Amino acid sequence: MGDVLLVMLPALILAAVLWAVATALKPRNFGMSDAERYQRELAVKSQAHYAEQVQAAIAARARVEAAVRPGQNPRPQQLPEVHARGHRKTKTRVLPWEAAHSDTTTAKNHKDRL
Repeated sequence: MGDVLLVMLPALILAAVLWAVATALKPRNFGMSDAERYQRELAVKSQAHYAEQVQAAIAARARVEAAVRPGQNPRPQQLPEVHARGHRKTKTRVLPWEAAHSDTTTAKNHKDRL
């Protein structure tokens, strides 16, 4: 029995050392780490949140436009400048929001001039 231990003990130690060296030298799995996975999930959530905010801003702008111009569609129709009445042509009347500079840039410029 002593001879078996003398042969088996070094063989087991040699096998353990070889296994440790093989495991250490084996290439690691270069898949996505937890930190990379978290960063990707965070980027996807951020992008979705940004898209949601853009949609909310567009809806809010449409509501403001509808409140400012109650009789208008979201995209105002262009009224013809001239109506034909018999042989005479008369100009259409200027609508109140057109007279009050309905465009926000124009309104800001008008306010700055005052």
